[in-house]
Amino acid sequence: MIATAVALLYTTNVSAQAAAAEETYAIPNSKISWKNQYPSGTTKPTPKPEWVALVKDDPALNIKANILTADGIIQNADATGNNTHCNWTWDGCVKPTDIVHCVDPKIWGTSFDDGPYEITRELLKYLKSIDRKVTFFVVGKQVITWPEVLKEAYDQGHEIGIHTWSHSELTTISNEQIIGELKWTELAIKEVLGVTPRLMRPPRGDIDDRVRYIVKQLGYTPAMWSVDSQDWRITTGGQTEAGLLANVTEWVSKLPSMKTGGNSLMHDLNNVTVGAALKALPILHPKVEISKVSTCAGWAAGDAYVETLGKADTKEKSSGDSKSGSSSVTPAAKNAATAESGAQGLGASAVKATAVASVVAVLAGLI
Repeated sequence: MIATAVALLYTTNVSAQAAAAEETYAIPNSKISWKNQYPSGTTKPTPKPEWVALVKDDPALNIKANILTADGIIQNADATGNNTHCNWTWDGCVKPTDIVHCVDPKIWGTSFDDGPYEITRELLKYLKSIDRKVTFFVVGKQVITWPEVLKEAYDQGHEIGIHTWSHSELTTISNEQIIGELKWTELAIKEVLGVTPRLMRPPRGDIDDRVRYIVKQLGYTPAMWSVDSQDWRITTGGQTEAGLLANVTEWVSKLPSMKTGGNSLMHDLNNVTVGAALKALPILHPKVEISKVSTCAGWAAGDAYVETLGKADTKEKSSGDSKSGSSSVTPAAKNAATAESGAQGLGASAVKATAVASVVAVLAGLI
């Protein structure tokens, strides 16, 4: 059954002074000499006034925030029970502006969320051995804890995207909190790497038209996925490593009939998820071209960062990506993939709003 929709009084005028008083500032755990002070990872950070000013007033900002219950269920705030604001968590709704599938069926978008951690280095070693580059959607509080790992990933040619500061469900928090979650993470990444990401991924895929509007105003593109490994559930009993590997094998078997490429979600969260990835990736490689999300979307080389946007001659750090870094995908192919994403969304495997607790979409196969 669809969870009971509960209206939530949503206030956009958060007192920055009161919120700031509740925050503590973290001392980053690294040898880096930091220029900025950063929020604690246990709070939803208050944005700087100049960041808030970047988001122009719009009716989308008045969409009610959803409700996050104590047991992790995201409840739709729309009293009618209808998904009028394209909430992905409610029924897998996506927009043409969301990256879901890869435009080229030979390309497999590969991304890892929630890091960086020390264990991320094991992934980097394997990816270097096969000369493939992927995308890491990083959490801000982890960036200031493991900046050296982040820099290693970037220096090896991997792509870095934003996954918020504290891994909060974005449809359940205020406009200002959304801005803070994204911009503080951007600032930390910029301080470590010197680049500003243009890709973001909402934690748990939790996005609606209010979040999309803010994301667009801040210059980001939402990166979703078409295939969910559910690797993080191995430790909770909701998935097994054997089951995950069986799913990957099934995905590969469907490749010959695919019109678009797979775009998978994994995590560099702990030794369990990374261990599973180190067994899953060899099933994919070399049958498909393991690639970054920007390559998956058909972006030109360099377009994943503000500083190199539009510079098509930007050279990829990956010799492996040199074949596809500056995409030869035609506009027609891009439009076809976008149309498929918009029309089909995540298909029958999409999450329904029945007790959306701590899980996201379980995808049995490719669209």
